[in-house]
Amino acid sequence: MRLTIVRHAQSTGNAAGRWQGRDDTALTDAGRGQAARLRERFREEGYRPTRLYSSPLERTYETARIASADWDMPIVTWDDLMETDVGVFTGMTWEEIETRMPQTAREFSAMRDMDIVEGAESYAQRMERAGRVVDRVIADHSNDDRVLIVSHGGIIQVIFARLMDASRLWGLSIQNTAIFDFAIDVDYWHSGGQSVWNQSLWRINRFNDAAHLD
Repeated sequence: MRLTIVRHAQSTGNAAGRWQGRDDTALTDAGRGQAARLRERFREEGYRPTRLYSSPLERTYETARIASADWDMPIVTWDDLMETDVGVFTGMTWEEIETRMPQTAREFSAMRDMDIVEGAESYAQRMERAGRVVDRVIADHSNDDRVLIVSHGGIIQVIFARLMDASRLWGLSIQNTAIFDFAIDVDYWHSGGQSVWNQSLWRINRFNDAAHLD
């Protein structure tokens, strides 16, 4: 199976430097241009997915709609692909957070622990949700499938942690419309044993690739 994961294009929240979380922000004009260039790149590469999934939030769905304009296929919305819920940080800049809740800001800066943020999705909840995404992608598709997912920078990092079976969450600055492309042999995914060391069964082809924006 070829699994391609893409972050949404620039949103109004991105442009304003705001923590978006589940805030349903729209794309900027620049973001719509980024999504159009992503579509052009897919066209130039002859890429066409067999399944297309998107977070239901507007900035992701519109990115998927623009990028898939050449294809006659449905966009399947999937709640588990929504961005991490950042609770009371939603809609604020970091400067506003420091002003309005200085103690929380200091504690968060020290450990980046979302569990201390009121109303935020916990680390355990994020990992559980990302695990459902990985499990469904593997279970519902064959090696002949080309699966395209359009999602958000925060939850994409957690999906990677589950996909890589990592014991920690790695920080990653994901560019808008960046492409992550994986080859996965779903027939061997759960086989264990020596197959886990067989690099021909799972491969990273592209990682945080936004060359279409250059």
